[in-house]
Amino acid sequence: MDTKFLESLIAVVEAGSIANAARSQGLTAAAVSQRIRVLETELDCDLLSRSAHAAAPTAACLRILPAARALVRDAANLGANLDASGLSGPYRLGAVSSALLDHIPRIVRIFRDKAPKAELSVRPGTSAALYEDLLDGTLDAVIAVKPPFDLPKKLSFRLVEEQPLVHISPRSGDISHENEKSLPWIVYDRQSWGGRLIWEECGDRLSSGHVLCELDALETILMMVVQGTGQAIVPLWRGVSEQEHLLHVVPVSGQGSVSRKMIFLQKVSSEKSALGDLVTSALQPVA
Repeated sequence: MDTKFLESLIAVVEAGSIANAARSQGLTAAAVSQRIRVLETELDCDLLSRSAHAAAPTAACLRILPAARALVRDAANLGANLDASGLSGPYRLGAVSSALLDHIPRIVRIFRDKAPKAELSVRPGTSAALYEDLLDGTLDAVIAVKPPFDLPKKLSFRLVEEQPLVHISPRSGDISHENEKSLPWIVYDRQSWGGRLIWEECGDRLSSGHVLCELDALETILMMVVQGTGQAIVPLWRGVSEQEHLLHVVPVSGQGSVSRKMIFLQKVSSEKSALGDLVTSALQPVA
């Protein structure tokens, strides 16, 4: 069985359609369809439920999917296992959006300089989604917000930084300090791990005014505040520091040592420990 065909099957399941999977793999839709048909013939079962513009995994497909992922992963690691340094082969890193700006550029440079044979891929996502991907083995490590629960013993983490909470409002000339209180709130999604922390600490303050919108996208929240759309309470990440000349930035008082904790998380028994150590060396506190 060709593991490339299994890669195509996994891509279809993740993308939701043959066309999207083909684009992600740099193949034609016909080529991906042919690969799936070959697998269905070999396994003597239907793997996809096809419609005009979508493809969903069948029950049989879902049963074999964990084993298929493991086969693809093991095949990709064969060459890397021959490298005594452990600094080669694929490495799949997940990162929340703010970490893409804060840390990923340095990580990529270190991989370029110290692990040129490694194949680094970076997947953005929410902390909760990346955490689940780490557990099911589709990611090797993640940079995310520390979860609001105890971690299982099979995972290890390193604290990357603590980001204090700050209140941000626009500095633009048409919005004075006097009418700042009339600005609506743009709320960091309370279903997200970071947003939940802010709501637990500042919920009374946020709910006392008009909430314009709620979203899990710190970059978008930041830009809306810069443009004068509203005000927000966010963790002090690099994006805020870089836009500080356009903002009023005030530490959130009365909250003690509350901060958003960013962590580097991986499995204790990771086969990619050498590459994980390389990532760790790149994770310097953000000034």
